[in-house]
Amino acid sequence: MSQDIKYINRDFTSLKQSLVEYIKNYYQNSYIDFGISAPGNMFIDLAAYVGDVLSFYTDNQIQETLLAYAQEEKNILALAYSLGYKPKVTSTAQTVLDIYQLIPSDASNDYNPDYRYCLQVQEGSTVSSTSNPSVNFITENLVDFRFSSSLDPTNISIYSYYAGTSNPEFYLLKKQVQAYSGTKTSTTFTFGASEQFSTVELVDNQIIKIESIVDSDGNIWYEVPYLAQDTIIDKSYNIPVYEPNYAQYRDSAPYMLRLKKVNRRFTTRFTNATTLEIGFGSGVASTPDELIIPNPDNVGLGLVDGISKFNTAFDPSNFLYTNEYGLAPSNTTLTVNYIVGGGPESNVPSDDLITGGTVNLFIDSYGLNAGILTEVQNSIRFNNPQGASGGGPGETVEEIRQKSLANFSTQLRGVTKEDYLIRTLSMPSEFGYISKAFVAQDYKVGIDTDRPGELLNNNPLALSIYILSTNLDSKLTSTSPAVKLNLKNYLEQFKMVNDAISIKDAFYINIGINFDISVLTGYNAQTVLTECITKLKSFFEISKWQINQPIIKTAVEAILYNTPGVQTVRKLEFINKAGSNYSPYAYDLNAATLNGIVYPSIDPSIFEVRYPDSDISGRVIVY
Repeated sequence: MSQDIKYINRDFTSLKQSLVEYIKNYYQNSYIDFGISAPGNMFIDLAAYVGDVLSFYTDNQIQETLLAYAQEEKNILALAYSLGYKPKVTSTAQTVLDIYQLIPSDASNDYNPDYRYCLQVQEGSTVSSTSNPSVNFITENLVDFRFSSSLDPTNISIYSYYAGTSNPEFYLLKKQVQAYSGTKTSTTFTFGASEQFSTVELVDNQIIKIESIVDSDGNIWYEVPYLAQDTIIDKSYNIPVYEPNYAQYRDSAPYMLRLKKVNRRFTTRFTNATTLEIGFGSGVASTPDELIIPNPDNVGLGLVDGISKFNTAFDPSNFLYTNEYGLAPSNTTLTVNYIVGGGPESNVPSDDLITGGTVNLFIDSYGLNAGILTEVQNSIRFNNPQGASGGGPGETVEEIRQKSLANFSTQLRGVTKEDYLIRTLSMPSEFGYISKAFVAQDYKVGIDTDRPGELLNNNPLALSIYILSTNLDSKLTSTSPAVKLNLKNYLEQFKMVNDAISIKDAFYINIGINFDISVLTGYNAQTVLTECITKLKSFFEISKWQINQPIIKTAVEAILYNTPGVQTVRKLEFINKAGSNYSPYAYDLNAATLNGIVYPSIDPSIFEVRYPDSDISGRVIVY
């Protein structure tokens, strides 16, 4: 939003006029020569100039404190964080990886699979792209071939037989895991004496997140939204080693969540597109990390002036907060492990992620044949049956401004359709990129005529979120199941208890544009035609269009008429393009046109000029 704030609203001319009037009123007998060449005029000009400069900087400083009008990127970022919004400088692609391994048969058990050779592929293992080796994908969760459930099934098939027999020699196991694009890297920072609220700057391109920070003594530092929060949600694998009391429920709960109190913590915020500031606390070590179980003793902990509980508004998670702000690192070296990547180039095609990078395996090798174990470990293979999607650029300054303003008004809760829209577009970049989103109530509550007495939809609060992502070439495409699942989990923490949300694919309608123009005398026809096509390309840039936005024919004509040299627009038509590299959905544009407006379908959809260089065509008519 480009608008100058005039707080003092004084310039050189008005200041000089005021000075002249002041001198005439109070020093009429001392100074009367106000001519241009008068020596005193120089001092009046100098004073007016100083006032003009001071007025400008005062106005500018006031403007930069208002998010709606600020222009400097660093100020907009700072204001966004103050409103609780975390901007993204890149968006990662998401996909689902198939992971395979071989296990031998057990001759002593009727040649059934010998599950002792099942491997664990640790979280954070990496796979490289074949088409673009610089693009890596990182697994999000542990893959345990020993475990199978409806939530995390293990598919088993016979891989090979002993020669000349029908007895299986090896079985092939297959599991799936979500992965996101990114490359792991690290750097170190050395600290001397303890300093309150010290900060360091991590400078790199396309920073996705901090993976971990470990000091020279092996202590782990944890990221929190703000330093006053002294707990983190700790995810543990629901296996007997970690959860002996709950491992029997692993089929329905593969992971267990715990609240863990931590003294070593930090916050992060971007100061620009390539600089991430890491901030630490102010204290010294006091108590060790511990698990917290909510109880009446810690509900309300940290509230100031809590004289009475009757008029106190409680956050459901208020037992997480205290008045302490964590430790300040001192006399140590911190190793910062972080992840970079994302962008449109990370939207790799299917069957592209087959090269294992750093694959961390674990198995209890006691009693296993060393030769077979080596063969099993070397059998690990990867593949992505679906292309990765969601990779995209970071947010623009204007996107950060608008999302921050909308984010603050919801107070971290989804109340209106607009709340869910901004939450959908604000999903952290590590979980995927939603390019377009639209929120609507699909049906109104009413009687089903086919089944009298029954409701069409018995939840009037049900919402449907229609989304689209972009592919490797930044063209619209359906969002992958992995990104949808991430979006579902992300929205869960913000939705109201009685809200129901469905995540669906929106439709994209590809169009072409044909136009004929006549050119005024004295203008180069080819130059005018090229300028018209350039302006139409800019108008139909997909970043400027939203789901369910119609095409107003007169607006397109106005673009052509406002191009220097255009005399008349003889023809303007829109053509549907479907199949092959275009959208699979055909659309009757003529039937959808009413009073010069081309409307999208009833089902949420968006118009896209997929290949502007070939889909926008114009001619110069000479007569």
